[in-house]
Amino acid sequence: MRYIGVFDSGLGGLTVVRSILARRPDINIVFFGDTLNMPYGDKTKAEITELALHDARVLEQYDPAAIVIACNTADSAGGAKVKAASPVPVYGVIEVTAKAAAAATKNRKIGVVATRATIRSRAYPKAIRKILPETEVYTRACPELVPLIEAGHLQKDDPEIVRILNRYLPALVNKGIDTLVLGCTHYPLIMETIAGLYPHLTLISSSDAQAEAVLDNLPAGAEFTGGQQLYLVSSDPSFFAEKARVFMPGAKKIELFTE
Repeated sequence: MRYIGVFDSGLGGLTVVRSILARRPDINIVFFGDTLNMPYGDKTKAEITELALHDARVLEQYDPAAIVIACNTADSAGGAKVKAASPVPVYGVIEVTAKAAAAATKNRKIGVVATRATIRSRAYPKAIRKILPETEVYTRACPELVPLIEAGHLQKDDPEIVRILNRYLPALVNKGIDTLVLGCTHYPLIMETIAGLYPHLTLISSSDAQAEAVLDNLPAGAEFTGGQQLYLVSSDPSFFAEKARVFMPGAKKIELFTE
């Protein structure tokens, strides 16, 4: 029996796991959340790349059939190096989400919200324009959203979330975008609130886009079904267990990974 390995800088990648299991609850998953070093969003590209390579090596110890980079920040900074170093297929999030956005837009004006590191990398504009040249891509870092989401501000129209969205999104919406990429795996948890504020926008969840791409391209011949799940963290399993209820109720078998 083998697993699909999924790693993230901390908690947000659980929305990718949730999206995968919603479509295929029989898939075996081993998840590694680097809670010791989170968040990645304010680190340098070199630091993020080293952490991403480390995260992949952790998963490789569990003989995965494939590895999923469930973190926009890690993929934008170190995805290419992880793919080059890995002995198994690696699925990033940027390219598949860019494809979904390019397919959705009608006027070729796309907005992207994400962490500072993902926005700084320009990964989404490059990926989108590679698929759909001459597209106007407008980006905005939203550093205040992740702490609020992890603190449980998830009810539709939560006033604190609305306050932050009203600070960041009008600059994109006023550019005439018709499609908005939620380029952080935390953001699908507030998708309903964003949709309520801007019902005319097509929202692209990077978590859903990645889950669909992974399941459409599972390695042939690998036995990875059975519904087994293992969640590994680099620090404080009790903290992870408490916060995991926000992202994926029912996550069990949480263990501390030690080198």
